[in-house]
Amino acid sequence: MKKALGLLAVFSAVLFWGVSFISASQMLVRIDPLILGFFRYILAALFVGIIVVVRRVDMRVSKADFLTFFLAGFLGIFLYSILENTALTMIPAAAASIITALTPMSMILGNLLIFRERVTFKETLLIIVSILGVVLVLFPDLRTGAEGKEWLGYALMLLSIVFWTVYSLMTKKVTQKYSSLKVTAIQSFITLALFIPTLLVAPFPDFATFQAQDWGNLLFLGVICSGVCYYLFIHSVRVLGVMLPNLLLNFIPIVTIVANGIIGHQAIDPLQIAGGIIVVLAMTVLTLENFKKPKEPRGL
Repeated sequence: MKKALGLLAVFSAVLFWGVSFISASQMLVRIDPLILGFFRYILAALFVGIIVVVRRVDMRVSKADFLTFFLAGFLGIFLYSILENTALTMIPAAAASIITALTPMSMILGNLLIFRERVTFKETLLIIVSILGVVLVLFPDLRTGAEGKEWLGYALMLLSIVFWTVYSLMTKKVTQKYSSLKVTAIQSFITLALFIPTLLVAPFPDFATFQAQDWGNLLFLGVICSGVCYYLFIHSVRVLGVMLPNLLLNFIPIVTIVANGIIGHQAIDPLQIAGGIIVVLAMTVLTLENFKKPKEPRGL
């Protein structure tokens, strides 16, 4: 039963995060990327804060663990959110989502650079195939002569997955010591605190012009995607281990592409769809290959 609930948790997170690219892209027409980040996490912090109070969760952590929480929140949520939100003002939501599917490649390369973990021939081949898939995603812009802001958008998305990789490695460490709710709450509070100073530099939106869809998108992004989904993903890792939840995250771009087709707010080139499928398949196999490898003890 626990494993079934863990699967339901990660499937729900994948579904909501896939749709979040469309929702965020719509909101960024009305609201600054920094302000969107602030409102997402004030709603997330309120949501998990209420649960923490009701359940009387002990929020104490060691000083060393708090530093890990802070760095994970700063790099993997705060900076990640800013980079992703800014990129979504420059490139289509579906294309941005496809770029995030390169996260397993980032994890492999991170282990290579930090831990000197050997990369096999098959892993190298899969990375090359995924890069070819990304070229297909970028090809429509290459063909039409994209402006500088579009290339900057792709670069920001690539940088964001580096920060997500760091976040994943750091969060894995603290989830072994603290509950999913506690980890989600502390990271939400830290991220909100980091976003508060941005209110001094970002233009504030005119909420009087907001329609019901805008408020719905904001609540969806804040409560569901920034609060509930982080809890669901962290919980799924605790129940199922690291392999399966991270494997299923590779399918977020497929959800985004399908949602994009249903909602129909942004067109996506057939070549980008083909490239997205190649990236998702290559990264799925890469994830499976990585988890098959025997793990050697690492010294400090």
